[in-house]
Amino acid sequence: MITTAHAIPEPRPWNVEQLTVLVARNLRKTIRVPQLLMFSMAMPLAMLILFSQVFRAIADSGAFPPGVEYIDFITPALLAVSTVMSGTNSGVAIATDAAAGIFDRFRTLPMGLPVVYVARALTDMALTVVRVVVLLVAAWLLLGFEFHGDAADLVVLVAVLLPLSLAMSALFQLLGIRLGHPEVVQFAGMMLMMPFMFLSSAFAPVATMPGWLRSMAEINPVTHAIDAARSVCLGNPDGGAMVAAVVSAAALASMAILGIWHAARSELT
Repeated sequence: MITTAHAIPEPRPWNVEQLTVLVARNLRKTIRVPQLLMFSMAMPLAMLILFSQVFRAIADSGAFPPGVEYIDFITPALLAVSTVMSGTNSGVAIATDAAAGIFDRFRTLPMGLPVVYVARALTDMALTVVRVVVLLVAAWLLLGFEFHGDAADLVVLVAVLLPLSLAMSALFQLLGIRLGHPEVVQFAGMMLMMPFMFLSSAFAPVATMPGWLRSMAEINPVTHAIDAARSVCLGNPDGGAMVAAVVSAAALASMAILGIWHAARSELT
């Protein structure tokens, strides 16, 4: 006979209204801490300014795309990299809510916990759109970046980055669930974030890397997102790169979401 303590709870339904309320809650939390919002926007901008100046000599190498300025090469890469960086905020937010007992409160409400994770991912995707606009405008005004597409290409650029945002949000949420402590999640997130950032085509063409490093970069979903975003920004949209970006991000998101589902289920049983 299965006792109540060990019985698997019936999943509780959730709806769009609950999702909207939680997304609004996440956004209010962000707005109420303007320092967090400011640094989340300023960090990728600072990286853009520093890397565009420090590594611009790479543009003189034979493997670099001819006729492309380094600022035009790195700006779309920083859009993808900043999306990876923002994913750590999701992990920390989940761990913070868990440590503060927020999830215990959610369990007393007539809604399923999956809506909490979905709301967090949607919040990250909304902030991704804002960050794309801020970085592109800043790169144009401060560093001479030139977007070679039109308004439709800008929409395509955002559409390419959103699956990556979902994947990173889910991955770091899983990290937050597993580790539990916000400080630990922050440091572990940085360790996980670094390979995504630097084992990619963000700062130099993959062709310039050693063979073993190139192999790792070529399977990195961030590389595919960067290549797709870069092709759009340079005015030569690459359909193959876009498909690879969406498929690789969807695969990573699926694995992370499956991990979240197992973690949440085991916690309830």
